[in-house]
Parts: sequence; structure tokens; C-alpha cells
Amino acid sequence: MIRRFLYNFFQGRNGMDALAKVCWALTFIFILLSLIPGVTGIIFYFLTMASMVYTMFRILSRNVYKRAEENRRFLERVRPIRQFFADSRVRFSQRKEYKFFKCPTCHTYLRVPRGKGKLQITCRKCGNRFSGKT
Repeated sequence: MIRRFLYNFFQGRNGMDALAKVCWALTFIFILLSLIPGVTGIIFYFLTMASMVYTMFRILSRNVYKRAEENRRFLERVRPIRQFFADSRVRFSQRKEYKFFKCPTCHTYLRVPRGKGKLQITCRKCGNRFSGKT
């Protein structure tokens, strides 16, 4: 009976998406910061409550289209940050086999095999030529 009730209750609701997960993470950070005594702790307590209410609103909302649009805009804004860390992870894993150079003109990262000495590097994006030592 309870299982059926919960199934019907959550039917058609938004649920957890990327923005809701970030809001939950902020809620827990605010909880930890609210333990600071004094005025600062009170401020973070109210931020905790506001963040928790907003997160529950997003999760339980039946206006799925509007919540999906908000999530899309959020993901669009954090894409460059996530891409930077993904690219950094790849460069870090390949650091023993390759040396990475940043084009001075267009700032594209270029991968060159290590141990080749001094090379004339041509950017594949803008065609700029510069020298680098591997």
C-alpha cells in the first residue's frame, strides 16, 4: 500500500538532475559552515534552509519542462569548467609520452611526442608556427 502510494506520488515529478545534485552539495557545505558559532553560523543556517527548500522544490516539481530548461542552462554554464578539468585529466595521464604546448595565438593545446628535441610546431587550428623544446 505504501509502495503504491509512493509510486503514484513520484510519478511525473522532476527528480534528481545535475542542478539538484549541486544544490544538495551546497546544502551540506552550508550545514558544516553553520556550525561556526556567532553571526556567521546563523547566516549559514538560513542559507542551509533556503538551499534545502529550493532543492526539494526542484526534485518534487511537476513542471518537468521548466526544470529541464533550468538544468540545461546550468549545464551550459558549467560546461567550460567541466571541459577544462576533463582536458587537464587527459593531459596529466599522457604527460610521460607527450609534451603539451599552448599556441600563443589561439591558445589551443598541441601534443608533441617527448624526446624529439627542439621542434618547429604548427598549430592545426590557426596555422601559427612557433618553436618548442620537448
